[in-house]
Amino acid sequence: MVKRTSKSPVMFLHYIHITFIYLVLGISQCIGWTTIASYNYVSTRHIEDDVYSRKLVLAESSTDESLGRSQAEMDLLQLAQGHFVSQALVTVLKCGVFDALAGVDVYLTVDEIISKIEQGNRASSINRDALFRCIRLLCTTGVIHETINKDNDSAFFLTDMGRLLQSSLSESDNESSMAPFILHWSSHEIWDSWLQLPGYVVGDDSSNRPPFDRAHNMSCSEYYKNNAEECSHRNAVARQTSRKEIDSILDALQVLESNLDGKTIVDIGGGYGDMMYALKGSNNVGDCYCLDLPGVIDDAMSTTTDSDNNDNTHVSLIPGDMFDTSTIPQCDYIFTKHVLCDFSDEDVVRALQSFHKALSKEGKCIIMDAVLPNCDDLNGKWNAAVSFDVLLMLSGRRGERSRLEWSNLAKKAGFVLDDVLSTSTVTVDLAILSKV
Repeated sequence: MVKRTSKSPVMFLHYIHITFIYLVLGISQCIGWTTIASYNYVSTRHIEDDVYSRKLVLAESSTDESLGRSQAEMDLLQLAQGHFVSQALVTVLKCGVFDALAGVDVYLTVDEIISKIEQGNRASSINRDALFRCIRLLCTTGVIHETINKDNDSAFFLTDMGRLLQSSLSESDNESSMAPFILHWSSHEIWDSWLQLPGYVVGDDSSNRPPFDRAHNMSCSEYYKNNAEECSHRNAVARQTSRKEIDSILDALQVLESNLDGKTIVDIGGGYGDMMYALKGSNNVGDCYCLDLPGVIDDAMSTTTDSDNNDNTHVSLIPGDMFDTSTIPQCDYIFTKHVLCDFSDEDVVRALQSFHKALSKEGKCIIMDAVLPNCDDLNGKWNAAVSFDVLLMLSGRRGERSRLEWSNLAKKAGFVLDDVLSTSTVTVDLAILSKV
């Protein structure tokens, strides 16, 4: 395999996921302002066990029509102002508002929220008016809900979306906090990189350095080695994304479960073997191999315990090169997750040709990357994978491909694209290739 910058597969995941957070905050940027129109708020109030049940009636005025504003103009305003919401979101998160509202079954005023924020002396220094205005902006996106309390004051409550930003969420809750994603994508190193995008696109730098490198005069891998706090947010995103991806892949593979019975499988670029161990433990597959660069396999072997390789979950960790068929065991299936997206079209064809030789006559290659939509599936529709692809461009490290692009590359290497299976994780789909 062509050498990557880091031997560690975990860091590899970190690197290629310069943020799935790119999806989460992308949602807020695409949501932007739900409307710029004026609203008349009407609140009806009554008491039920000391908890106020309120109805918020939104009566949209005809201001836009009377001013001759077109829907296209309003949509453009929403799009252009999306970053207002992103900045307000991370500000409210850092202030501790989502945790202050956690588990609360009544609406709280800004003063009550501030009193619950556990920041010691810092709580008294919070700019009440600024916090109030940021919270109200988030109400337009559905993150927080506003109503009027019995004292005729604005009061707030978390929506389902807002609850995902509580730091107390854990895997045991069947949900994970999305806070690390927001913190990472809203960090100054990412925002500063965006400012360099126009120059990168028009080519005003003869070295053609990617936006991140331009903003910080170093690559993202070098930057995170020297900035522990920022790296911790990115690592948290990578760990959470990796866990979700493996679970979602196993679920999607249920479609092929009978075909995997007793089959020999090789995971190309499989790092420490996490994917293969999970597959071996949940399916009646045959021999499983994890192939990666020699340095990665050496590291993986040093951390493998006997319990990792019992009779039911044995995985062979082998050094190899995806461009060298002689290093790839003969097999029925080849898996490769977030590897080919880091290579040029020419190198991808070379790798697929190598896979073709290693696979049995009825063998299949399953490419586990985010697959972008084509044409009609793209126009006018927000798509997480497309946002992910463009945002990853900031680091200049990788690019996702569409179904059509994978189909064309597959043909050049002697494959045909059978299908693309979606998973429950927006960062990964399964492109299934069969030998012609």
